[in-house]
Amino acid sequence: MDKSRGQQLLTDAQKGRHEEFKSFVRLDVEPFAEQWDREQRLPESVIATLAKRGYLGCSLPREYDGQGWDTVTFGLLNEALGRGSSALTDVVTVQSMVSMVLLKWGTTEQKRKWLPPLAKGEMIGAFALTEPDAGSALQSLTTEFTPNSKGDCLLLNGHKKWISCAQFAEVFLVFGKLDQRPAACLVPRDTPGLHVEPISDLMGFRAAGLAQLHFQDVEVPSANLVGKPGFALSHVAPVGLHYGRISTACSALGLLRGCFEESIAYAGTRKIGDKTLGDMGMIRSLIARMGTDLEAGSLLCHNACRAEDGHLPEAFEKTLMAKYFTSRAAVRAASDAVQIRGASGCHASSPVSRYYRDAKIMEIIEGTTQIHEDILGNIFVDQAGRFGK
Repeated sequence: MDKSRGQQLLTDAQKGRHEEFKSFVRLDVEPFAEQWDREQRLPESVIATLAKRGYLGCSLPREYDGQGWDTVTFGLLNEALGRGSSALTDVVTVQSMVSMVLLKWGTTEQKRKWLPPLAKGEMIGAFALTEPDAGSALQSLTTEFTPNSKGDCLLLNGHKKWISCAQFAEVFLVFGKLDQRPAACLVPRDTPGLHVEPISDLMGFRAAGLAQLHFQDVEVPSANLVGKPGFALSHVAPVGLHYGRISTACSALGLLRGCFEESIAYAGTRKIGDKTLGDMGMIRSLIARMGTDLEAGSLLCHNACRAEDGHLPEAFEKTLMAKYFTSRAAVRAASDAVQIRGASGCHASSPVSRYYRDAKIMEIIEGTTQIHEDILGNIFVDQAGRFGK
């Protein structure tokens, strides 16, 4: 599949970095991914390695100590990491979500203060949007910012849940309401009144450090507000969610590639009498669908990343399509990969067992499959209406 149409569209520099990413995952991620999943934690050393290689600030401009890589290269990084560990990829996903929000909507002072440590991995960020009763229904947020009498500080009270990387993040981009208007604010981890409660025993992404956040009279400077109050859900959050979808789409593509490669390797060597498993038509059918989905997903992800690099108006739509397709295809592929391996695919010693659990999470994070269907359906119907006039 390395000679797929998607690979042919890459520049030499992008191909070189992709090989670097795959080598890193092969040597430093894949051998340990099952252990991280079992222990439900990522070692500090592997996050430090991501930082040292510049992966945590890959999309940020060099003026903020980032790598300045294009979105296509960012996608290739996420695809390579997704092949090895969805939980580790989630660190890159969330770091980019926080960083790109600040790059777009942060003040000059906020960019100067926060972006360099985020780019260098000296600080890990978390995107604190979801609440116990506000997942897809973002307008239902109950977390609240209350200004003090002088107006220079805010008191934060509320509860966030299912926040990736929150167990080890040093700063949180928290969304709530200020005078009944949506607002976003940076909250350092060491702020008094903030309590982080780890969440364990997830079905997938078990090492991604999810946690609940409890805010009780947490005092933060008003200068930490990101964007204007009233625009947090309409303008600020969508920037982070957009990059989160690009990352997740490409990570799901990597997981899909892992399922395909594991399946063809097993089908080619597993003997049943004098034949291999791959000689059976029913197995070939499963692999055919997997390989076709992989090629289609690769092109969708590449097109989405190219659209983002070109600042094209259809970048939003193409990203939604890529995330929608690859997340659903990854679920199908993981199920089929387990089916091909049979009992051995149900054991932790096989990576497809972890793929199966991780894949389902892809259909939920950064917007559920049903939310994507609703938005995309509306876009397509609207387009048809315009063309018909």
